[in-house]
Amino acid sequence: MDLIFAGTFAVLALGIGLYAVSVPQGGRAWWALATSIVALVIAGELTGDSWIGTILLDLAELAGVGLVWSHATKEAAAAARAYLYSILPAIACTLIALALMAQGGNRPGPVVENLVVFLVIAGFALKLGLIPFYFWLPAVATSAPPMTTALIVSVVDIATFAELAAMRQNSPWIFTEHAAVWVAIALLSMFGGALLALAQTELKRMLAFSTIADLGFLLVGLIAGGTAGMEGAWIGALSHALSKVILFGAVGLAEARIGCTVTLDTSGLAARLPLASTAFIVAALSFIGVPPGFGFAGYWRIYVAATRFGGPVLIAALLAAAGLDLLCYARAIHRTWLGPAQVTVAGAPGWLAPGVLSVLAVAAVLLGCYPSVLTGAVGPGLLAMAR
Repeated sequence: MDLIFAGTFAVLALGIGLYAVSVPQGGRAWWALATSIVALVIAGELTGDSWIGTILLDLAELAGVGLVWSHATKEAAAAARAYLYSILPAIACTLIALALMAQGGNRPGPVVENLVVFLVIAGFALKLGLIPFYFWLPAVATSAPPMTTALIVSVVDIATFAELAAMRQNSPWIFTEHAAVWVAIALLSMFGGALLALAQTELKRMLAFSTIADLGFLLVGLIAGGTAGMEGAWIGALSHALSKVILFGAVGLAEARIGCTVTLDTSGLAARLPLASTAFIVAALSFIGVPPGFGFAGYWRIYVAATRFGGPVLIAALLAAAGLDLLCYARAIHRTWLGPAQVTVAGAPGWLAPGVLSVLAVAAVLLGCYPSVLTGAVGPGLLAMAR
């Protein structure tokens, strides 16, 4: 599975790079930091479950802070500070937790176990921006160019989620013996993120909050475990990464062409930017789990696992959260992309950025139709993870 994640990050990085050639995201510092993030994340994935891999991913997080800071505006500097103030204690929490788990090699005693679980929850909640530690994510989304945010939420954060999934495999007691706490955090992030997304008028802030909601949903897959839960979590994570690059890219392309922030009052973008709008709609539907999008392949498995784990109550909660997500994206598509054009597009149209978004959108549909391309590649190793 590490190879699949590493390969996905490489493909997304190529797409982000090509997009940035067409729609500039920053100067030399941006390119240097973006390249270092991708290199650190891929190296961390290929290193596997080890201290070196964890440290490489932590360095990628810090490079993400630098990437936001490189935009040299007051808003970007404030967002970078908020991000840094989250990442530093998060790194400390996860490293201490790993050190405590390494002592003795087996499950620790009750006191140490509770401390480890607290540190793991705090560390990963801060890194992923789960509620109530989400404050840095919308700030980054609104103050930085779209591909900066895409690199953080689609590459760095999903690599962090993969690290959490590996912890679920290697130390299942962290989840199974404390499932109630994890479920509470997942539900809080799902509903809190969805409701906060619905409260936004600016699309990039909406996308940031919907990221939180989706990570809560994926967390349910890890908590439930089993083959269905683990498959759903990692397929959903890959879909999340792919969809968010497309969604942020489409909004960023629109903002670059119309010269202002895209909000719910920016009507009729599809008439001016047909490829970008089509990519946004396809990615949005895939992201919320509408078939045949890639997201459905992960969501369905999570529903199956949640049915076995939490019964009708948990399923009802998941469906309610999914309904909020659907309402959020349906409103954005209806009010922003569809309807009569009320904006003026400036500059030459270009083909590279819309082409990249279109190719990625097609990939989201094809992977949804043929998820066995990925699940078959994982093979028996996934069964070991599910135990």
